[in-house]
Amino acid sequence: MSYSLQDRTGAEIAIVGMAGRFPGADNVDAFWRNLQAGLESVTRFDAEELRRQGVDAALLDDPNYVKAGVLLEGLDRFDAGFFGYSPREAQQFDPQHRLFLETAWEALEHAGYGEPATNPLTGIYAGCGANLYLMRHLLPSLDWRGGDISALLGLMNGNDQDSLVSRVAFKFDLRGPSLAVQTACSTSLAAVHLACRGLLNHEADLALAGGVWLNLLQQGGYLHQPGAILSPDGHCRAFDERAAGTLIGSGVGVVVLKRLDEALADGDTIHAVIKGSALNNDGAAKVGFAAPSVDGQTEVIVAAHSMAQVPSDAIGYVEAHGTGTTLGDPIEVAALTQAFRRGSERRGYCALGSLKTNVGHLDAAAGVAGLIKAASAVRDGVLPPSLNFERPNPQIDFAGSPFYVNTQSKPWPKGARYAGVSSFGMGGTNVHVVLEQAPPMELVVAEDIGLQVLQLSARSSASLAAARRRLSERLGEESPPGLTDIAYTLRAGRRHFEHRAALIARDLSEARTALDGASANELFEGRVLSEQPTVAFLFPGQGAQHPDMGRALYEREPVFRAAVDEACDKLCEPLGLDLRSLLFPAASNAVEAAERLQQTALTQPALFVIEHAMAKLWMRWGLAPDAMLGHSIGEYVAACVAGVFDLDAALAIVALRGKLLQATEPGAMLAVSLSEAELAAFELAGCDLAAVNADALCVLAGSTDAIAAAQVLIEARGAAVRRLHVSHAFHSVLVEPMLAEFEQHLARVRLSAPRIPFVSNVTGRWITPEEACSPAYWVKHLRGTVRFAAGLSELLAKPDRALLEVGPGETLSGLARRHPLAGSARPIVASQCHPQRAALNADQPARCIARLWVAGVAVDRYPHSPGRRVPLPTYPFERQSYWIEAPSAARGARAAAPLAPVSLKRRLPIDAWFHQPVWKRVPLPRHVQRPACAGAVLLLGPAEGVCAALRVELAARGLKVVHAAASSSKDEVEVLLREVEREHGTLAAICHLGSLNRGTPPPEAMQERGLHSLIALAQALDAVSVSAVQPLTITVVSDGLEDVTGAEVLRPEKATLHGPCKVIPQEYPQLACRLIDIVAPAARSDAERALARQIALEIEGGTGVELVAYRGAHRWIRDYEPLLGHPGNDSGGDVPLRKHGVYLITGGLGGIGLAFARHLALNWQARLVLVGRGAPDDAQRAELSAFEAAGAEVLALQADVADERGLRETLAVARAHFGAIDGAIHAAGVAGGGRIAQRDRAAIERVLAPKLDGTLNLLDALGDDAADFVLLCSSLTAATGGFGQVDYCAANCALEAIAQRAARDGRRRAIAVAWDAWRDVGMAASQRLPDGFGIDPAEAGELLERVLAVAPSAQLVVSTIDLEQQFAQSASTLDASELLADPIAPRARHPRPALPTPYAAPQSELEEGLAALWGEFLGIDSIGAEDHFFELGGDSLLAIQLVARLRSLYGVQLHPAEFFKTPTIAALAATVELRLIEAIEHEEAAKGAAV
Repeated sequence: MSYSLQDRTGAEIAIVGMAGRFPGADNVDAFWRNLQAGLESVTRFDAEELRRQGVDAALLDDPNYVKAGVLLEGLDRFDAGFFGYSPREAQQFDPQHRLFLETAWEALEHAGYGEPATNPLTGIYAGCGANLYLMRHLLPSLDWRGGDISALLGLMNGNDQDSLVSRVAFKFDLRGPSLAVQTACSTSLAAVHLACRGLLNHEADLALAGGVWLNLLQQGGYLHQPGAILSPDGHCRAFDERAAGTLIGSGVGVVVLKRLDEALADGDTIHAVIKGSALNNDGAAKVGFAAPSVDGQTEVIVAAHSMAQVPSDAIGYVEAHGTGTTLGDPIEVAALTQAFRRGSERRGYCALGSLKTNVGHLDAAAGVAGLIKAASAVRDGVLPPSLNFERPNPQIDFAGSPFYVNTQSKPWPKGARYAGVSSFGMGGTNVHVVLEQAPPMELVVAEDIGLQVLQLSARSSASLAAARRRLSERLGEESPPGLTDIAYTLRAGRRHFEHRAALIARDLSEARTALDGASANELFEGRVLSEQPTVAFLFPGQGAQHPDMGRALYEREPVFRAAVDEACDKLCEPLGLDLRSLLFPAASNAVEAAERLQQTALTQPALFVIEHAMAKLWMRWGLAPDAMLGHSIGEYVAACVAGVFDLDAALAIVALRGKLLQATEPGAMLAVSLSEAELAAFELAGCDLAAVNADALCVLAGSTDAIAAAQVLIEARGAAVRRLHVSHAFHSVLVEPMLAEFEQHLARVRLSAPRIPFVSNVTGRWITPEEACSPAYWVKHLRGTVRFAAGLSELLAKPDRALLEVGPGETLSGLARRHPLAGSARPIVASQCHPQRAALNADQPARCIARLWVAGVAVDRYPHSPGRRVPLPTYPFERQSYWIEAPSAARGARAAAPLAPVSLKRRLPIDAWFHQPVWKRVPLPRHVQRPACAGAVLLLGPAEGVCAALRVELAARGLKVVHAAASSSKDEVEVLLREVEREHGTLAAICHLGSLNRGTPPPEAMQERGLHSLIALAQALDAVSVSAVQPLTITVVSDGLEDVTGAEVLRPEKATLHGPCKVIPQEYPQLACRLIDIVAPAARSDAERALARQIALEIEGGTGVELVAYRGAHRWIRDYEPLLGHPGNDSGGDVPLRKHGVYLITGGLGGIGLAFARHLALNWQARLVLVGRGAPDDAQRAELSAFEAAGAEVLALQADVADERGLRETLAVARAHFGAIDGAIHAAGVAGGGRIAQRDRAAIERVLAPKLDGTLNLLDALGDDAADFVLLCSSLTAATGGFGQVDYCAANCALEAIAQRAARDGRRRAIAVAWDAWRDVGMAASQRLPDGFGIDPAEAGELLERVLAVAPSAQLVVSTIDLEQQFAQSASTLDASELLADPIAPRARHPRPALPTPYAAPQSELEEGLAALWGEFLGIDSIGAEDHFFELGGDSLLAIQLVARLRSLYGVQLHPAEFFKTPTIAALAATVELRLIEAIEHEEAAKGAAV
């Protein structure tokens, strides 16, 4: 019986994508290669290896213990950052979910649908196995003694099987059905069946289906039990006479499904077609729950054949369930035979195989793994071997059946290819699927595919490099996809991330060359400028013209050609010729055309025509400029595009302008390499300043004699000059005779306000509607100076704006690249090449598109060659281990400590020390209905703007609002707080908006209204025990703090607000702080009112997130992510250090500065400039001599970095000695320290000076030195805060903000590194750190080179322990005795000093014990009960240690703030006694409840 591929039922489902990870195979291609090769992915363990794993010796000696397993590599690893999970979150959810997330993403990319946001309605159907991670690793760490369900619920969140698909739907934003499937071993094939039904019912248009199972006990063997499922020898022998079981493997598989007719219409790659599927259950028709049933399996296979309408004798292969058990195999073959016999009596024609002979039983992933195997077989026409089969099971009648066990890889017999796949779940849920080979695709191969743009992107530079490498390898394989299909898939079938690379190529060879970096001009790499970068058009002026300008576009692009033709037709009459004869002359007329194009009367219309047509073309391609700037005649193109005058009017104006200029007196023009100010010093009679094109590039215009005289005079002063090839002196007094006639013509033209902003040549600022509509403006534009450099400054002030020169040549883009604000990341590109490179013009738009796309500017409607979605390498995830070890049996026997991601005592490997701050967009807070609060909300800030809008919003919510100006006086704030309590009672919340202001106040005013005002507020709240909600939340609202989008105006001086916001809650447990960074909208605008509503919701929401940023309508929070592709020389980064380089180190004689200097001296023989406030002492001089002996040169200079003039003079000395500075390390600092309650302004300013003023001074003093880097040493305190560290935290936050701004302006590479504590040096010199904790100075060199090699942003955090622990540790005083300053012990005892308090002897045993403890810490004898700790010489750090020691000795919990209130022996004894009594009462109450 024959069956045609063309016979369609309408119920076919195409498999358009596949992904998976299996034992011995990281992807489906490797998996299929292993299967064809007959690879058995079983690992044999030796006894010693198992003994190290903890296997009992008696078990190892047991003859039934099988020393074999099936391993899946990397099941502990996951790319948490890619999916937006913190390390703690990643550690605490099921690794099955983690692998499934990654594999689902890979499946979508494999299908060419890797951007879920633009995909058709997508559903997901999947299931997973039992969560062994929860059972073995997480639950044993849960403290069950409290009996509180909340702890269990928190742990279960994301760890139950039901959340597998919901997690994917949430992360991928899938809106179709999300169905968790649980049918034991048949789970994943049941999911495929249900997905097909969902597609046929049009519940989804695209579907993911699959499953995952991880055997977390894979590292050991197993105990074989006769009759059970596990094999006695570590081999699965499906259908063999020795079959006695299988092994347990691990795996994950996902397929992407689509209705066949739509997949064909859309040109998808189809791996196989699901003709039909069926699902049923055995019911009770079997011997037991776990037993299989012949009837049930027969019925499901017959049903699948019936739906597929494929006769059984057409099926050439069956992927069996094939567990290799004595009971299961005979039943399965009997059921298959009964089903096939309903359609055929043929024998031995259908191959039979079992994947379990290769990789063991994959449980919930077994069905989809078998489907992937069978789909690959029908696709490639290969019958894969089933392993370990020698002689058939005597209970199976193969001779009388349609089946034979295929033991060799061989070609599929000729003819249509069909296969069946079975999966049977324990409990009786049976699934069978019928597959068909894919219909042949009609491939259209174009003779000339043209230039293609290939786009790659990733979340990091390391991943991007890996993506390039993978794609290059794919292109080098046999039978790679076509280039147009590759380009289309990368463009339409991938999500586009921040780090990008784009290349242009005409064939696969060129593409691979570019990917490998051998063709630098065809590959462009970088990062997007912002979420929504923009582009400005630059229109060049006279001098850019040449014959054939735009010829390639005219010949290839209909839109361009139509625009040129329309304009040239309109100009024929006023010009008396067809401009096209000059623009695109025959070769024989090229010289004459060039000469005539030099005539101003023709030059200016010609330029206008080409530039206007190019602008129309770019805009048709979807590139809409947000701004424009033209040079002289180029501004007329900008005005026309902006709608100031229509095309007819513009052409008439331009033609008249050129004609009138041509008729003026001849003159000359001179380009001069001097600034406008420098030119003003010359007496240049008869010359006008025609243009200021750059800071040191001006153009003079005047009569020929005047220009010649000017040239002689300027050259005599040593300045470079160049005569321009022009016949007239544009923008000079010589054009004045034409102005009246020109203005009369303009007066008759209708002028409109611009619809697109553009910058005026006249002012160098944005043109106003009044200027654009004034004929007088255009007259002044013709006569006045072209302020092009100032115009560039306006455009480049927006850091995420790219520039595109729209016209012939690269003149303006060259000027723009030299501008100080241009930076290196911003693309500045030209639509056409220089005339000398005209051969490249046809490809130039593609180059522009590639470079713009890298920066994040999409050209959405560019007519790329059509293509289809093809399988390409998927995303190179940057996986790290996120794993909580299972507790040992001993530990599990007792109540475990609460779950924590990493032991406090664990020092991480150096590769895991590096983190970078990232901003994540999160949902806006929702209104939470709360009981009305009788208290007042205190607003501190200005009376206008956001503060006023917030006042109205809070009042509208029924809250009492008290408004007052923010003050930096503690006494004034105390008075205010008492008044608020007296008049309004309870204080519900405080909102501090004091640092919000219009304009730019001086730096000292920013500190007055911000940092000092907040500290005064905290001090006043501490002094005045007002009635308030507990904890009382202080919400601080400011602007200019955070670089979230890359477009904000940054005010680093305000970043000191972070200090009190982080430290106040750490020192005052009754207070909480939240910092909200905004971009202030226009006053009294809808945006301002909307922002006020969001701030009100934050205030209502309780403590919540500590740092929030609002940008427009969006809410952002900051997180820290591990720096993947760890910093280091082996990661591919080049270290920007030079042999004998000149390196400046401030704080160069301090411990950290010397540590860096030592490395640079010994390893790079550097020329070191070590700047410190004092001269080197004897020990330091000895070390500097050792540096010089190693080949270094050392210059030690004295200067205070906070002294701007002194630092400048110091650097001048250094340059005179060594030359330009190659790099700088700013390690100067003053240790802060002390509770907020005791800090005064002068002490705070001393700490701020080197970090804030010093950093600004250093960056300024470096001037024009092309330093390769400026490394700014910050502290982890900037991220975590720290008890007693408000000023030091504030200072380092300001330093980091300066680094962000410096990185934004692009002048130099500035990196702020928040270092963990350095052992024995720097600010931590007096601290006692546990062994192995902190950074050893000997590690300074390696860290320096790692950071400089690949630091991806302006901020980096270096933590030697888990970063989450650093935050938790700072939030409490846990382990303060280890992590804070040592008491000086043993120390000599001294008599009690003279104190204002009379001596009072301790009265109780407790007081005596406390006095002895104080004496130990302070080195003082005879401490009285009323003596004040701080009067005795104690400080806050010593006090925190003391509190930690009390906790250890007496078992009481005591916050340092309680001690600081009344730091005496008597008060402390009373507090300790009270805590002990409370503990006893709590224990007795618990006993009573038990009785």
